[in-house]
Amino acid sequence: MIQRKYSGEEKPLKKVLSELFPELSYSELQSCLRKKDVKIDGVRASSDSFLRQGAVVTVYPKKKREIKVIFEDENLLACYKPKGIASEGEISFESIVREEKGDVRLMHRLDTNTDGVLLFTKNQMAYQEVFVAMKEGRIVKTYTAEVYGHPPAGKEVALDYFYKKDAEKGRALISDREKSGFVPVHISFHVIKQKEESSVVSVLLHKGKMHQIRAMLAFYGCFILGDGKYGSDEVNRRLGVSKTALTASALSFELPPNSPLAYLNTIKIAL
Repeated sequence: MIQRKYSGEEKPLKKVLSELFPELSYSELQSCLRKKDVKIDGVRASSDSFLRQGAVVTVYPKKKREIKVIFEDENLLACYKPKGIASEGEISFESIVREEKGDVRLMHRLDTNTDGVLLFTKNQMAYQEVFVAMKEGRIVKTYTAEVYGHPPAGKEVALDYFYKKDAEKGRALISDREKSGFVPVHISFHVIKQKEESSVVSVLLHKGKMHQIRAMLAFYGCFILGDGKYGSDEVNRRLGVSKTALTASALSFELPPNSPLAYLNTIKIAL
């Protein structure tokens, strides 16, 4: 049994069920509806039912999907976030993890359609150490992406651009020269594999900003497949890619020797 409270305007149940229970697949939720294993305020519901503000929705899936834990000790918890789930918010991957793991704190975010490693801290000491380390670029994030085109293979490509967040449009702006309001940003990548029209690349990120990798690769000329904001809808449709082909694949640490978490320098948290 999984229970969630709905907060929003009146809508048909079938339109918000996936938002309320992002950890369950569409087919699982449809199965629950067909079998009348969905209740609204304790009353069995159907796909034609409506949800109102404050309604409590309960589903009885055949098997609750378990959170995939990649690494855990007394200080840190690293989990795999699937695509299609927001990292944080009232109903998010963070809230699902907290339901199961208790009072853990999310340390960074992934875009809704980016899957991969998400890091949580389990105590105040770990929170302070990881917070400072991320601010100083001492936690290196490795991403795997499939991009359109064929960037140079056999070498590390460094991209140094300037970045500005356009909050009103919800997108990142990139420039190859200094502009007012723009700040320097950096990523590097190398090609892992080349395909007929695309390439799989490994991207290193020390400090991350909203959509930074997506926007920088697109500006460079190799947008990430499935990216509807910075890529090409025509190419994505033709290649049959509907979700951003970007995965947070690993985290590694470069902490000072005197840090209580310095033992993490010998550990790579990876999928």
